[in-house]
Amino acid sequence: MSLAFYRKVARLLRSGRVLAIATLCSSQGSTPRSPGSKMIVTDSGETVFSIGGGAFEALVIEDAKEAIRTGHGLEKEYRFTEQGDGSTGMVCGGSARILLEVVRPPLPLIVFGGGHVGRELARLAARLEFEVTVVDDRPECLEARRFPFGVRTLRAGRDYCSGLPEIPPGAYVAVVTRCHRTDLAAVRHAVGRGASYVGLIGSRRKVAVVLERALEQGTPREALREVRAPIGLPIGAESPQEIAVSIAAEMIAVRHAAPAAEILRAPRRSAHEIRVLDLPLAPVPIARGRGPRRDS
Repeated sequence: MSLAFYRKVARLLRSGRVLAIATLCSSQGSTPRSPGSKMIVTDSGETVFSIGGGAFEALVIEDAKEAIRTGHGLEKEYRFTEQGDGSTGMVCGGSARILLEVVRPPLPLIVFGGGHVGRELARLAARLEFEVTVVDDRPECLEARRFPFGVRTLRAGRDYCSGLPEIPPGAYVAVVTRCHRTDLAAVRHAVGRGASYVGLIGSRRKVAVVLERALEQGTPREALREVRAPIGLPIGAESPQEIAVSIAAEMIAVRHAAPAAEILRAPRRSAHEIRVLDLPLAPVPIARGRGPRRDS
C-alpha cells in the first residue's frame, strides 16, 4: 500500500475521526482486487481508496460501520455468488476474505503540572495511547529531556493565570500542580468543557478547599461534580511512580467504562471516597508556595 494511504490515515486520526480499515487478506477465483488492497471507512461512512467497488464493497462498508459502532473488528468471507452465506449477489464466482480493524485516535490527556507526579504520569500515559500535553509555568519542568518523544509541553502564564490550553470534548485532564492556588486555576479552566475525566490530586481537606474556592469564584457546582478526587484508584500509592500508576488505572477504567470507574464515584464507596461539594467548610486560606502533596 502506498505512503499516501498511511498519510491519509494519520490525517484522519489527527482530526479525531474513528476509522475502520478494510484489508483484503486473501481471495479465490475472480475477484476485483489483489490481496493487500485496503480501504478506509470513516465514522460518518465516507470511504477513501477501494477494495473492489460494487455490491461487494458496499457490503464491506456496512460491516465496517457496524464495527465502528460496536468498537470490535472482525474477519469475514464474502462470496461473489447470488445466493448462500456471505453472498454479495454477484455472479463472478470466487470469494474474498476481509479483515476489518477499528482504529481510534489517541485520547488527549492534559497534565497540569510537570513536577514529579506529572512527569511520571506523562511518561506512562504516552505508552497507553494517550496524546499527552504537559502544562506548567516553570520552564525547568518542561525541558524536553524529562519526557519521552511525542509528549508536548506548554508553558502557562505565572500561576496559570493565562496561556492555558483548550480542553477538547472527551479529553482527559489530570491536575497535579505544585500548590493549591495553581490547582484551583487549572480546575476552574478544565471543568464544564465536556472532558471525559478530570482528576485532582491532594488530601481530602485540600481538595475540599480547592473546590469550595472554585464555587466562591463562580464555577458552577454541577461543573465541579466532574472532578474525581482524590485522583486515582485507591491502591495505597505513595511514590510519584505509584501515584502515576493509580491515576492511569483510573483513566483506563473510565476509557473502557469498567465497573471500577463508577463504583468509586458512588456514595460511601470507601475510605478513598470524598463528597467534597457536600462538606461544610470553615474558611481555610490557600497557602502560597509549594506545600506537601499527597494522593489520598
